[in-house]
Amino acid sequence: MRRVLHYQLHGLPEQRLERLHEQFESLAAARTWRCDPPWVASPRSTGLFEMEYFRHLKLEETRDLCAAGFVKMAGDETDALIITIFMRDLSAEYGIRVAMRDEDHPLAKLRRLDFQTGRLPSGLALEDVLAKRPVIKKVRGERIFFYPPTFRLHSQGPESPEWAYALCGIRAYAPTLLEAEQEALKILRGFGHLGG
Repeated sequence: MRRVLHYQLHGLPEQRLERLHEQFESLAAARTWRCDPPWVASPRSTGLFEMEYFRHLKLEETRDLCAAGFVKMAGDETDALIITIFMRDLSAEYGIRVAMRDEDHPLAKLRRLDFQTGRLPSGLALEDVLAKRPVIKKVRGERIFFYPPTFRLHSQGPESPEWAYALCGIRAYAPTLLEAEQEALKILRGFGHLGG
């Protein structure tokens, strides 16, 4: 049975739902996913599955549920992390509550996350609870290391405002994890062309 990441958005005005759907479509098209691409169901959904999924959730959910979805994971933590950051950013952008449930997440503290206007209920940022170590992604036998902004190479080193990535002896920075992943994959493809 594959791990499933559930997400629900609460309190978004109906006139913003069309833009929300566009944002999910952009995220789904922004990269190659090992898991299923992220999607969302809302009162604006036109697909039969999405309409029924949302209808059933609304019957169970008495609060201000406005959109929801889930993704079956395929063993790539980068996929889960990008979706989590995306949900946090939606919560901050719209000033809404986003609830995430990941019952099989290897870290108990990340099995249930709630964001209110982009922050955790304790007031901390997501980066404050992320492991302060690199996320490793294997692609074509090569390991790509992604370092969160709170990662410090040395205990006295400053935090970086950006995500760092390292592969093949190269270390660079990008504003977001998604951009860091895209740049790292371009470098890896470039090395592949050089190798024949």
